[in-house]
Amino acid sequence: MIAWHENKFAPKPGTILCKPTEIENGAAREFRFGGDSPFVFRMFVYNDAGNFKGFHNSCPHFDVPMNHTPEELFTPDGEYFQCVTHYAKFDKSSGICVYGPCEGKSLQRIPLTMEANNLKIGTA
Repeated sequence: MIAWHENKFAPKPGTILCKPTEIENGAAREFRFGGDSPFVFRMFVYNDAGNFKGFHNSCPHFDVPMNHTPEELFTPDGEYFQCVTHYAKFDKSSGICVYGPCEGKSLQRIPLTMEANNLKIGTA
């Protein structure tokens, strides 16, 4: 799997994602870049009590998106991120797989910055 920032449609540093108030505490929001291409770049931002964490939306097991709809990023109890393809579970703080076929591997982190009350892509 290539590094997230080497993807053709990966957002560049400084790209504005949203206002922090647009992602509730304990929630995640998916972002897609690449328009109508079948190879869009997918990422999500998770709000961990005001600590925003960016992850490439790609399971390290088969390089497939973790979800089909935004609501599917979490296990039913909300304790973990979950890949809907093979049900791998990932720690929400670190992105490390704690259960499933890719146990011990990690979602790729995407650096974020806050500037002028906007969440932005940081420098890789």
